[in-house]
Amino acid sequence: MSLNVAHYPEEDRLDLTIEGNLDLTLTNQIVDACKFVDSGLAVCVIDASRVTRVFDSGLALLMLLSNRLSQFGARLVIIGNDTGLKLDTLPTPLRLAVCA
Repeated sequence: MSLNVAHYPEEDRLDLTIEGNLDLTLTNQIVDACKFVDSGLAVCVIDASRVTRVFDSGLALLMLLSNRLSQFGARLVIIGNDTGLKLDTLPTPLRLAVCA
């Protein structure tokens, strides 16, 4: 389980790539990534194509990040929806962010 973070301030973009389980083990890494979220950020792209399993705790972490992004008017985009992210069970902000 890992989270790779790439911050591109010149593009106002934050990229997160999740590998392995989307679960509570990513807490510290997600909280650290939230530190890059400010009024200069326009979009956060999450690549979930390498996620093997999705847990409710992982979705809660994504909601934490989504809420932080919305506070600053930044957009969330989630790519790689072949990972078990069941659209009908996702909270609305996450469901709207998913691009198959």
